[in-house]
Amino acid sequence: MPRLMPAGIPLPRLVEILSRYTVHMDPDIIKSASKALLRVAAQIDSQTVVTGFSRYICKIEDKFSDVVHSLANGPLTGGSHNGNGGVIKLYVDLLSIWVNQLDLTNLERPALTKEARSSIDINVNKLMELVEETEANGLLFLCNQSSAIRRWAVQIIKLASKLAERLKTILENKEEQGGKSNNSTDIPNRKWDRIYQLLENIGQDIIQFDKDANELYGRSLSQDTKTRILQHQRRGLEHVLVQIAESDHATDVIIWNLCLPEISRKCFEQFPDTTIRCRLDICTRLLQIQPSIMAWVETIKAGTTGTLSMAKNNSSSMKTASPETIGQWHIYLTFACATAVPVASPTTSLPIWSSVGRKGSANIERISSPRDLFRLISPFLTCEHRQIRESAIEGLCNINQKVFKSLILELEGYIKIILDDGKQRNNQKPYQNKRIKKNDRLRISVMHVLDLTARCLADPAIVGDKDIMNVIMSYIKETKSFLTDTEIQMEWEYQRLRIHFCGLVEKLYDSIMTLEDPTSIMSFETRLSLYKMFEEWCGYGALAKNTQQREATMMRDVLEQCKDLKEKMSMTQLMEDERKALESSSVGAMATLCRGPLYAFLGQKKARQAMIQFDILGVLRWIDSVFESRDPRFHVIARHALEAVMIYHQDQAVLLDDIIEQCYAGNPKLEFTQGYFLALSEIVTREEDYPCHIHQIMSLALFKTGDSKKIIRKTAIQLLRVIEDRVFADSCAKEYEIGITSSLPAIYKHTQTLLSARLALDHSEQTYSMLSEVTQRFEHISPNSQREVLTYMLPWHRKVDLAIGPHDTELSASAYMVLSNLYYITIKFGDIYVKETAALWSQLVDHGRNVRAIIMFLLDMGLEKRNPWFLIHAKRVFVCLGRTHAFGNVTEEIIAEITPRSMVPQLKDASSRHANAFPMLFVADTEKVLPSYPKRPVFSRGQLAMVFLVDLAIEAGADLAPHLPLLLHSIFVQLDHLTSIICDQSRCFLINLIHSIVLRQSIDSEVSELASEIIQGLVSKEGKRLWAYENITPKNRRIQSANELKDLIVRVVQVFSYEDRDLRQKWGETALKWATCCSVRHIACRSFQCFRALMPAFNQHMLADMLARLSNTIADKSEEIRGFALEIILTLTEVAKSMDKAQMEQFPQLFWAAVACLYSPYESEHSEALLLLEVVLEKYDSISKLAESFPKTWFSEFEGLQPLLLKGLQFSSVEEKTFDILDSISLQDDLPLIDPSETRLMYLLLGCLPRLLHGLDDERAPDSESVALANRLVQLFEGYGLQGVQRILSTYSIQKSKFQEDFLRQILASIRDVFLTQYSQQAFMFALLLVKNKLPYYREKALLMIENLVPYITGKAAQTTGTTAIEIAALEPLLQLVSTEYAERAISILNSGIQSSTSPPAEDITHADSELIWGFNNFAATAKITRHNIHAVVYECSSITNEIPIEHNIQFSVEDFSMLTGESNNVPEQQERIYRDDHLFVAAAGTNGVSSGGSPYDEDLMNALQDLDDFFNEDGEHIPNSPLGEPRDTNLSGSYSSSPSPSIPQSVRDP
Repeated sequence: MPRLMPAGIPLPRLVEILSRYTVHMDPDIIKSASKALLRVAAQIDSQTVVTGFSRYICKIEDKFSDVVHSLANGPLTGGSHNGNGGVIKLYVDLLSIWVNQLDLTNLERPALTKEARSSIDINVNKLMELVEETEANGLLFLCNQSSAIRRWAVQIIKLASKLAERLKTILENKEEQGGKSNNSTDIPNRKWDRIYQLLENIGQDIIQFDKDANELYGRSLSQDTKTRILQHQRRGLEHVLVQIAESDHATDVIIWNLCLPEISRKCFEQFPDTTIRCRLDICTRLLQIQPSIMAWVETIKAGTTGTLSMAKNNSSSMKTASPETIGQWHIYLTFACATAVPVASPTTSLPIWSSVGRKGSANIERISSPRDLFRLISPFLTCEHRQIRESAIEGLCNINQKVFKSLILELEGYIKIILDDGKQRNNQKPYQNKRIKKNDRLRISVMHVLDLTARCLADPAIVGDKDIMNVIMSYIKETKSFLTDTEIQMEWEYQRLRIHFCGLVEKLYDSIMTLEDPTSIMSFETRLSLYKMFEEWCGYGALAKNTQQREATMMRDVLEQCKDLKEKMSMTQLMEDERKALESSSVGAMATLCRGPLYAFLGQKKARQAMIQFDILGVLRWIDSVFESRDPRFHVIARHALEAVMIYHQDQAVLLDDIIEQCYAGNPKLEFTQGYFLALSEIVTREEDYPCHIHQIMSLALFKTGDSKKIIRKTAIQLLRVIEDRVFADSCAKEYEIGITSSLPAIYKHTQTLLSARLALDHSEQTYSMLSEVTQRFEHISPNSQREVLTYMLPWHRKVDLAIGPHDTELSASAYMVLSNLYYITIKFGDIYVKETAALWSQLVDHGRNVRAIIMFLLDMGLEKRNPWFLIHAKRVFVCLGRTHAFGNVTEEIIAEITPRSMVPQLKDASSRHANAFPMLFVADTEKVLPSYPKRPVFSRGQLAMVFLVDLAIEAGADLAPHLPLLLHSIFVQLDHLTSIICDQSRCFLINLIHSIVLRQSIDSEVSELASEIIQGLVSKEGKRLWAYENITPKNRRIQSANELKDLIVRVVQVFSYEDRDLRQKWGETALKWATCCSVRHIACRSFQCFRALMPAFNQHMLADMLARLSNTIADKSEEIRGFALEIILTLTEVAKSMDKAQMEQFPQLFWAAVACLYSPYESEHSEALLLLEVVLEKYDSISKLAESFPKTWFSEFEGLQPLLLKGLQFSSVEEKTFDILDSISLQDDLPLIDPSETRLMYLLLGCLPRLLHGLDDERAPDSESVALANRLVQLFEGYGLQGVQRILSTYSIQKSKFQEDFLRQILASIRDVFLTQYSQQAFMFALLLVKNKLPYYREKALLMIENLVPYITGKAAQTTGTTAIEIAALEPLLQLVSTEYAERAISILNSGIQSSTSPPAEDITHADSELIWGFNNFAATAKITRHNIHAVVYECSSITNEIPIEHNIQFSVEDFSMLTGESNNVPEQQERIYRDDHLFVAAAGTNGVSSGGSPYDEDLMNALQDLDDFFNEDGEHIPNSPLGEPRDTNLSGSYSSSPSPSIPQSVRDP
């Protein structure tokens, strides 16, 4: 043939016969038949041959696998005799002959008639049908397992495409000639004309896989497969898919099988007719393979169910399917399901368990609908053969989205079986629960199918179908219930069920979130319970350890069943893969379930509702743990979860704040931190109305522009652009994008700083917000980035203006916020980032700005915090400020705070004025970062200002030199401060000043040596006070610390003198100013001591200031304040000592100041006044001139110096000094100054008598000093012509001791007529005064005098002279003796008939009665006179200087030492009191039991002292001193009488 053609046989029939012989058993027949077909095709009719041969070979069943494989490799002669030919090669050769020989010239000619055109159209349509049939055949062979067959299949498709191209050209030409197109199968949006073009062009798109998940179309890739795909991608060949299809490389075969479902769908989308032709053939082949698959299933059952099944199987003649057949069946299933489409009226059927898997169970002769196809496959979901079961599952998983409902309807029956099984299990007792393996396989298979087909739920029509959703949700709830079973939880074989369950829930919930009400399908309770279940599986979050322990237990149980090591290794790998798969799927499902609100209300809206909710904190912690995973895939999942939480909880500002904090907090290199930022950036970019503050996003974006990862920087700059455009309608960020996205750190770090400067310039209104935000996040930023943040924040500080007026006393809220935040950073990070924090402070004071605000802030905060650690860090700030150009302003402002008045400690409460000024901004609380300090000492502004300068002096000491007097004085008055830090800082300040001013600049070696010695001494005192903290008191008027202070001052002045020659004078003036103006008594006292050590040139101004201060403090009720007054008197004494006679004559006020001090009722002040008076009198040759300077505003007429001196005889400490002064003035004739009264000689004689009598105590001879005193008195009385007194006194030297009283009586008798007749009462009262002297002989001699003076005031002389009664107050000295050994004598005197009366009102002090001089009135009156007189001297000084005297009415602050040191005050409050030796007053007047009337008392004196036990202790002890300012209650009941009483209490008689 064809030369000899059989007669009577049509050509199609002949072609069919020859086609059969091409698969004959005899190779020779195959060759002959093949050659015959080729000749017939070439010489007679190639189209008929091709059509007939193609239809024959497509009918060969796949069960003849050996024949099928021979189609590609057989001993054919079709153009090749080397064994490489075959049936498919023959088909390709026949196609080539047909395509090459096909004559299309008739089609190309223009048709002249209608019949011709119709004939041409028919021929074209026939040819197109043949082309599609050929492509369908090629597509069929492309679905073969054999790479050789696929290789020829590609050629078949290519030849069909070639012929189609020729036909397309003819048709296009006819369209241009006005004809119409015959291509009725055009598809919208078709990209390729033929399948071959599709295969050649979609390769690179098809092989793109998910690199993060390492999956290709949902299937995990092995490392070899991944590597092979990457190789194909790198080559970039467009026809890579054709290359993979033709390749016999094992990895390429795997890739092809993975890509086949997607290729099938692409073909169906682009070429539906051709694909349908192919699908029909494939469905036919599925029906052909079905019996062999069933036979295989029966064979497996025979091995498990026993003899009966095996006998039935053996009796069957059906050949079981080989593994190759099952593989081919898998491919056909995949193609059929991928290209299945719904039909108009699908058949309905329900699966019947009894027939599933058995031969003849499904009598399906043809597959006419998707339901038929699914009914054919679904019985194998429970098959024990894993390959068959998985092939069925994977086939169903590749269904077309349009037939998803049909699949659900088919699976509904199976799901019902599972639900019934679940109900049965719930109704059975635990021991009756016997699992059915078949049901278990069904559970897993159905869940697997639903998981992999859940992608179809993305179709709104499907997710909106209630029937479908009900089926799926019922199965989800049943599976959830099943997996919560305690026994099931510990079974590893359900791991796949858990994996696919998570996958289904994830895809389902993702789809239903597109609905208006997702809870209509999945309730909140179900969602929450699913989340908790998955949390137990995922291995992250709070339950991670429990998960790991459970998995370890399950894996151990499984491995115990393995027989050998190899099996264990294989099983271990399998379980690890499944563990990772469950981990991945559960994490993904949890992330999806985070979408939506995390809380819900139960019940009706109007009813009382209960709230159920996710543990939001737990969710965030879970997200954190997922971010910490080493698997990059999980980072994407965590980011999606975080985005979901942010989107659905926009009203939770705390949540956003926490997320922003996480963006700062983590290590920038970790995915944890990057994921948070990428999620936030995505949300803010996508959601235009997302509730966030501009400064939060700007700050975060600016921070992230310096990240080490380029993707983060790029995202940050894009975020910044978006937020700027959104808020400000313009963005400067785009100008810096090129630099930010650079790979060089040197570039993008620098660009970050430039960008920050530009933002600060363009958006200055955001300055305070930005600074607040950065401070809030700064401590959470990693140490590697903190330095960069401080650097790029410099421009923002440069824009800060802490506006404060010259009279403002408090900072504005914005200034407080900025300074608090910056100081917070300085405290916490100043030691780490020294230069950066210094730069920030320097930017604040650029050009001298904000200096006063900063100083005010630090001073106020120091007073509030009361924490020494605060001062340490504040000093750091001043060192930073001292290095700027604003140094002059800084020193000027801070030194202005060091004043006498500013040294008063202030208890300043923490101000809450700014607490709510900026509710949306962060204001740092420095208290949280300051180390705790157990004691909380109270500081003063002056102390803080001085401490702030301590370290600044190290570098800028020379610049502080002009302020040395003030600084040195502030140091010296605090070198013994009770607060250790103030004391120590004062010492350090002095060291630093000496170092920087003297040692660095001095060229004098002696000065340098002395300075070094001083420093060495100061250093040795580290941690100690340089001298004791003490003050002068009335009891201790000379202290050692004053001498130590003086010594150090002298040496310090010596070393600093080269710097300032006038330092001594300037410092002395400063010291005096502080001494007279400071409200802190100790500092004022130390200031006077400094003044005495410096002793500058003295002037009237200084004297006026000192006296003015003295006028307000002398004779005070407080012992402490009297100690201060003593400091002033001591200073005046030292000043007087330093003067020569000429200088003293210029200061007569010193004399009158001393005289005024003598009025003080206190012994200590009187004593020091005597010393001052003595020094002054020594400098005057004649005191007569002093009368000229008598103060004009003296309290009353001056009664002379002698009465004031005699008053001192009551004080034992000044008795000797009093006589020394009396000695020097007694013989002078200047009576106005000495004593102009007529009683001068009487008082002088009476005052000398105790000493004269004491001189006679020596049995041998009178004392020489007493003899000299007597001689001076003789001389004085001789001058006045009193011969009687003179005569008796002249015999003093020969008097005997035993005749003392006689001598006394003679003296009194000699002055009786001259003085006692008129002044006996005054003499008696003066004698009472002498009793107060504590010298033993004074009391004895004074009592002797009183006893001898009593007759003069009680006898006839008193009656003739009309002597008035003695005031009760004057008798107080005698009352004091009742508790001593002189009690009997004192009581005897009291009972001697002395008339007594009440005292006049205390306010009546204007009369010139001598009682005031003797101090028998109250202390307030005496103190008032003393102060008035000193003030009169002040006015005299002011008259000389022609200046109005300044009122120094400065109240001392209460020196609570526990407040100063910060120690708790647990002891009773110290009471100020007057010592018994310091006062002359007993509060008898106006006390209980004393009549206020002025009439004499009628009752006996002893009746007035009815119960002296109320006045004295029972044992006769001294009465404790009463509190200051409160009269001591004597409890005198009754009144005094002028007649003696025979009744004397026993306690008085026998003291």
